[in-house]
Amino acid sequence: MAMKSASATKRRSGFRQQGALLVELVLTLPILLAVVFAIVEYSVLLGALLIMNNTTSEAARQVTVFRTGFSQADYEEFARDSLDSLLPQYVGNFRENIVQSVNATPCGDSVCLRLRLVYPNYQDNPLVGNSFFIPLPANLSAESTTRVEPNNE
Repeated sequence: MAMKSASATKRRSGFRQQGALLVELVLTLPILLAVVFAIVEYSVLLGALLIMNNTTSEAARQVTVFRTGFSQADYEEFARDSLDSLLPQYVGNFRENIVQSVNATPCGDSVCLRLRLVYPNYQDNPLVGNSFFIPLPANLSAESTTRVEPNNE
């Protein structure tokens, strides 16, 4: 009879172990999932920033390199076209949400063009999903400035 009692105690102990494992899983799984979702969200966000930075710098390079005899308006139009053609599709409606701007300012005896891309309201309209527990920036932006010498004739 002592044998039955020992095996029954062993069975109950096994059930307790399984119950403890289930409780631990229920307590840790939400934290683990939150960390995974945060990693995914920030990876996509940093990818979008990298794309925006590369697009503005490459567009500024294209405007500057091998372009002579353009008027200021031609340079600005070329910069807008470059931004538009270089910006790739990324995740979801990334490309449609980007706002482009090209501003010219005097820069000594020449003109500086500031090329800027902004993803407005990123906090309310993120690329991955609306994660209420992950702090997100209000806007994503990237800009590059290049110096051009327009033909004043």
